[in-house]
Amino acid sequence: MTAWIIAIGRMLGLGSIAGIRPSLTLAVIGVVGYFDWGIDPNPTFNWLSYWWVIGIFVVLAILESTFDKISKLDRLQDRLIMPYRLVMGGVAGAATVPFGWKGVVVGAAVGAGAAWFSQYTKHITRPRSVPSEAVVTLISAAEDLGAFLGSVLVLAVPYSGYAAVGVTGFVYWRAHGRRRSKYKKMRRTAAARAAAADAERLEALEHEAPPVTAADTPPVSPELSALEVGARPSAAPVDEPVSPARGGDADGR
Repeated sequence: MTAWIIAIGRMLGLGSIAGIRPSLTLAVIGVVGYFDWGIDPNPTFNWLSYWWVIGIFVVLAILESTFDKISKLDRLQDRLIMPYRLVMGGVAGAATVPFGWKGVVVGAAVGAGAAWFSQYTKHITRPRSVPSEAVVTLISAAEDLGAFLGSVLVLAVPYSGYAAVGVTGFVYWRAHGRRRSKYKKMRRTAAARAAAADAERLEALEHEAPPVTAADTPPVSPELSALEVGARPSAAPVDEPVSPARGGDADGR
C-alpha cells in the first residue's frame, strides 16, 4: 500500500509538471535514470535513459521555452501542443511506476489527467496582454525553473507530488474566482447601462410628444361661439304636401 501511495505521488507530480514543460520533465527523468540516481523506472520506458533520447528532449525543451517567452506565440503554442503535453504527461506518470502493465495503465491515466489540469490552469492564468515583453519572459523563466526543480524534487521525495497538485489546484481556484467575479461585475455593469439607456429613451419620448391637457386649450369667447352658431347652415325647408280636401285641380275647379 505504501508503494502505491509513493507511486501515485510521482504520477501526480510528474504529470502536473509535464503539463507545463513536458520535454524538460522527460529529460530530467531520463538523466536520473541514466545515472541510476535512486529511481526504479518501469521496464517499458527504459528508452528514456538513452543518451540520444535525452538529447532530443533537451532540444525540444529549449525550443518550447523559447517560443513560450514570445507574447504573441505563447497562447498559440499552448493550444497547438496540448495533445503532446497530454501524451508526455502520461509517459511521465507511468515511467517510474514499477508495477508492470497495471502501473503503466494507471500511471498513464493519472499522469495525463494531471497534465491536462496543469496545462489548463497555466492557460487561464497567463495574461492576454502585458505592458512589456519582459513580463512574459519572467513568467516563462519562472516556469522553467519551477519545472526543473519540481521534477527533481518529486523524483527525490515522491510525497511532494501531492503538494505539486495542491499548488496547481490553489492557483486554479484563485484564477477561477477572479474570472467569476469579473464576469459578475461585467453583467451588473451591462444591466445598469441598459436601465440607464431605457430611462433616457423614455425621457426623450416625453419631451418629443408632451401630453395635451385642458389647461393648454385656449378659452372660447361667447361672441365667437355665437358667430360659429349663426354661421352654421340651417336645415332646408320642407314643402308641405297639398291635401286634396283643401284645394281643387290645376284649373281652379
